[in-house]
Order: sequence, then structure tokens, then C-alpha cells
Amino acid sequence: MVGAGPLHADSMTGRLRCVLKVAAVAAVAMFLAILVNAEAFGASDPNQGWIEVRSPHFVVASNAGEKEARRIADQFEQIRSLFHTAFASLRVDPAQPVLILAAKNENTMKMLLPEAWEVKGHVRPAGLYQQGEDKHYVIVRLDSEGANPFHSLYHEYTHALMHLNFTGLPLWLDEGLAEFYGNSRLGEKESHTGTIDETHLYILQQNKLLPIETLLNVEQSSPYYNEANQASVFYAESWALVHYLMMDPEAQQRQLLKNFLAAWDKSGNQIEAAQQTFGDLRHFGQMIEGYSRQTTFRVGLLKNGQQAADKSYTVRSLPAGEVLALRGDCATHRNKFELAKPLVEQAVEAEPNLPLSHEALGYYLYRKGDQSGADKEMKRAMELGSTSFVAPYYHGMLLVRGGLAGPEIVQEAMQSFQKATRINPQFAPAFEGLAQVYSYAPETQKQAVDAGIHAAKLDPTTRAYAINVAYLLLNNNRDADAKQLAQKLLEKAKSPEEIQAARDLLQRIKEHEEWVLQRNAPSSMPADADAAVGTKTAVASAPAGAQSITVSSTPEVDPKTLMAVDGLLHGVECSQKPAITVTMIVGGSEVAFHAADFRTIGVTGAAESVMSVESCEKWKGRRVRIWFRVVKGKQYLGEITNLAFE
Repeated sequence: MVGAGPLHADSMTGRLRCVLKVAAVAAVAMFLAILVNAEAFGASDPNQGWIEVRSPHFVVASNAGEKEARRIADQFEQIRSLFHTAFASLRVDPAQPVLILAAKNENTMKMLLPEAWEVKGHVRPAGLYQQGEDKHYVIVRLDSEGANPFHSLYHEYTHALMHLNFTGLPLWLDEGLAEFYGNSRLGEKESHTGTIDETHLYILQQNKLLPIETLLNVEQSSPYYNEANQASVFYAESWALVHYLMMDPEAQQRQLLKNFLAAWDKSGNQIEAAQQTFGDLRHFGQMIEGYSRQTTFRVGLLKNGQQAADKSYTVRSLPAGEVLALRGDCATHRNKFELAKPLVEQAVEAEPNLPLSHEALGYYLYRKGDQSGADKEMKRAMELGSTSFVAPYYHGMLLVRGGLAGPEIVQEAMQSFQKATRINPQFAPAFEGLAQVYSYAPETQKQAVDAGIHAAKLDPTTRAYAINVAYLLLNNNRDADAKQLAQKLLEKAKSPEEIQAARDLLQRIKEHEEWVLQRNAPSSMPADADAAVGTKTAVASAPAGAQSITVSSTPEVDPKTLMAVDGLLHGVECSQKPAITVTMIVGGSEVAFHAADFRTIGVTGAAESVMSVESCEKWKGRRVRIWFRVVKGKQYLGEITNLAFE
């Protein structure tokens, strides 16, 4: 055994230094290991640490903790309650879920809305409200400063609620109500409406107000209206007028706002409705000017049912993949496809068994036009047990867009839409899709009408639903009901586009009535008419107003003459879309008809809502009536004006 020698001071110091160096290295290594492990476990991942708070009417996802998420849910429940209290008869809940992404700070907001930071010096938004077909997204920054940092958010939310109930709402009323509720002050125990906007007051005091008739007639194209500049006389005066209608005791007692809406809905003329409700408009304008320049204003007070609301909230942590899916889906709904693509792809990679990940990727592909890829993802979401109406709805829509080739595909689409309506019985587009699928088969025509009517009732502001119902009624030979509906649409039409659409519909109904009369009338042509002609002929029976004649192979027919022929489609050629050519066996011969642009012709009948130029190859064998005008020197008999599928 070798004994140890005496330990000198300099030796002790050297060994101590060595120990310290080893300890230091170990400490650094441990620190680096902690950093690596922390990153591995997502401590620096912006998608970690998010929670979901679900209130009765809203869903909040936030990285600021449960307390802040609850606060935002509370505030949206309060603004909804304020609106419901004032307009008890109006809808206050969209069929689409409202999803709120509550960002704790600027860095999170920049992650959600990167485009707002692309230009140096631009004002950074405190919030954004994005409406969509299947859901509404809200983005809100929680550390925003100011007395009412979410003014624009409440403003846009009010627009969304108003548009649930009205189409073509007068611009002054639309913006005035949005400003009125946008200035609400929401607290933990009580909330206030009608609080004063100092900017509006300053503008009203420093400028001459618009005459009431001018204010009522302002449209989006008007120089008085600038959506980007809400600090204008138009916005200020609209706010003042709505404040008077909502808060003035006499205006409330006389129910001026309710009476104006009723008069406007009946006449469709704002000036007439205002004169009927407010009296002499010049005198009324002077009264509003005096009201807007007073020194004190009434405000509304609403006690909040905070404790009851808290008990109904549910809270859960969100996995990183779900946060990626929410971010990507929100970006897709905002048409930020370059931002959305990597997010939804990463979401599926991170959470391959999460239905929402596949729904988000599927919706992105749907918006990008990849129907096959989108349907694959929607079906995968359903296979994984999705409880949302989104996947079955879009699966049904994608089957419809594919042309519903075959009865088994029709049945699958029908079941998919039915599932969507069971999950969300308030979602009108799913019922409209169901009406389209039902209309495809003769035995489900009544169900088609019922589903179409239900869609129109759920969403009366979407006039296209009512127009589709009229066509479904025509297909069921309920021409009188279709005409009555079309006349109501014409009476309610306010814009030139709405008026023209209603008139076009009435014309289609008239043509259908004439077609039915002609089809039911006994034929005036002898059975051996073809043999008597001696050349190839096409027999075309046309509705009243057109002519029923025999067209020879070298016809001498006025090109303005409208003619019609019905039968089974023998062939369809649409490789030169949007141009199409169809053939039919008429009088023993194959006759061709052409449309230079399918989008410009009228389409009615059972398949009107599902037949499109994209699926035209599948029309072969379907019974159809073709309306056309004869042309010369072509390889086809005539140019198509209308197709009516049976």
C-alpha cells in the first residue's frame, strides 16, 4: 500500500480549483440539459399552455390563463345579453359557433395576425371579428389599453347580430347600432349601454349635421360613408340618432325604432317610413341636432348574472396540436392561406387522431379547390368520432359538387346532411344541401320542398334559399305557390339586384306554366308527320309565346323564335367548358343543341340546384326539356336558352 504524503497548501489550492472547474462544468451541463428538456417539453412552444373556457354561447381559447379567459367569455355573454334585452324578438345567436382566440400579449397577437405588423407604424388592432359559413372567429388582445379597447370588436359583433335578422339594413341604422353597442362598458357586476363617445360629440359640435333625408339615403358608395374612417359626421350623427331612439324616454314610449322598422319593412322606402314614424323630417332633424349637442346623456344599466354564468362554464387544457388547428382554421377563414397551410399540416402531424386537425386541414383544402383531398380529411374526421357538424356538412357538399353519380352516392350525401342537421339543427346551409340531394330523386320531392322551406325559415336573410324553394315548388308542379313566393320576394326586394332576381324568377315561373299547358294540350300534329315531311325533322313543341312547329333539316325559322323539345339526353359534350353541347333523339334522328356559356342559361327542375357544368358528363340519360333558338350554318340545331330537368 502506498501511503499518502503530506498535503501542502499549494496542492490543496490546485485540487480545489479542479473541483470548482468540474462543478462549474457540471452546472453548465445541467443548465443546458434543462433548456433542452424544457424545449423538448414545449416550454418555448407558443402552442403550449392554452386552455379552453366554454360558456353557454361562446368558446374561448387563451394562453393567458383561466381567469382571463373567463373574463372574455363573461364580456361576450354580457354584450349578447344587452342586445337581447333591447331586441327581445330578434335572433341573438348565429347558427355557427363563435370561437374566441384571446391573446395574452402583443407577441401572441402578432402570431395570430402577422399582417398587422408587416407595415411599420400601422395601428395594431385590439380585436377582429371574422364571420364564416361554418363558424365565426374572434381574435382579441387581452393587454390592450384604453377606456374601451374592444370597441371595434363589439362594433363588428353587433353587425353580425343585426345581419342575422335583416338584409339590406339602412346603413345609418346598421352603423349607428354598431357604434351604440360598441361603446358599451362591461363590468364584473354591471354593464352600461349608451355611454358617450367623446369623439362623436366633438365632431357633432364642430360640424354641421347632414339633413335627415341625406343621412337616410347614404349608401356604401356615398362620399359621406368611409368604412376606414369612423371619425366622420355620418358615423357621429348615426350614433346620435340611434342613441336618441334607444335612450330617450319619449322615443322609447312611442316605440319609434320599432315603428320605423315595421314601416320600412312594409314600404321598402326609408323616406316614407321616416315621415310616417318621425313626422316632418326637417323638424325631426333640428330635434336630433339639439339632442346631439346637449351636455348630459342617459345611459342604460344592466346587472350581470355573474355567479350563475360561472357555474355553467367548463374548462380544459388544449394540446398543442389543437391550438395549431385553431390557428390554422382561423387563418383559412380569414383567407390567409399561406399562413394557414403549415399550421393545419403541423396540426395533423402533431395530433393525427384529433378530429379537429383533419377538419381544419379539410376546410383549407376545400377553400383551395382540392375536393378529393378535402373530402378525405372530412371523412377521416368522422371516422375519428367528430362530434361537430362541420365534417358531415362539407362531406355532403363535396359529394354534391362531385355530381352525385349514382344512387349510392345520393344516399351517402343525404345521410351526411341529415347527420349535420341533427348535430346543429339551426344550421340552414345543411338543410339547403339536404334539399338539393332530395331534389335529385322523384320519390323525395316533397322532402326537398320541406328541407328548402326549413332552410329559408332558419335564415330568411339569405334570399337564395327562398329562390331555390320556388324552383323546388315548380318541380312539384306547385306553380301557384311558387308564384306567390316570387311575388313576395319582389315586394321585399330593395336593391336593383334583388329586384331583377325576383323578376327573372317570375319569368321562369311563367315559362313553366306555359310549358305545362302546352305539354297537357292534345297534339295538333298527325302521328305520321315525320313520314309526310320526307326529310330529317326535329319536332319542337314550345310554350305559349314561342311557336310549335316542325323544323326541317334546312329550317327557315326566325332566329328570335323560342322553341322547345323534351326527351332523354343522348349525349353530352362539355370538354370546352363553359361551352356545352347536348344531343337528343328527336323524330328518330340525333339532334344537337349548344350553349356558348352554360353560366348564362337558365336551369330549372329537379336537378337545378345540383347540376353544374363541372358534373355535366353525368347528365346523359336524364330527361330534360331544352329551350333554344334555331341557328344556321352550325353543326347543331340551336342555341340553348334554358334547361329544365325532370
